[in-house]
Amino acid sequence: MKSSNKIAMRLKKDQIQKIAGRVLHELKSRKLATLKAPETAILERIEKAIVDNLAAEDRLDEEAKNLLDKFRAQIAAGQMNQQELFTKIKKQLAKDKKFVL
Repeated sequence: MKSSNKIAMRLKKDQIQKIAGRVLHELKSRKLATLKAPETAILERIEKAIVDNLAAEDRLDEEAKNLLDKFRAQIAAGQMNQQELFTKIKKQLAKDKKFVL
């Protein structure tokens, strides 16, 4: 499993593996899934899904930061709060892209 540096900073590989293990355990214990592949393969796919989701959120953050740059003058003039504006932009981008935060 490959991960970007940003993701590695947010969640370590062992944390992702632990989360994936919990997800698989819950799926099995609640009988929400019938396993048709070896558990190791399923765990790898769950880990990849987590990493892919984190990478997608990183891309969303980057896009929001780029849009935020367009409002630097208003922020500098005290007309807008940078963090609030970033959060609003990110939420709107997520909504537009049907990405769940």
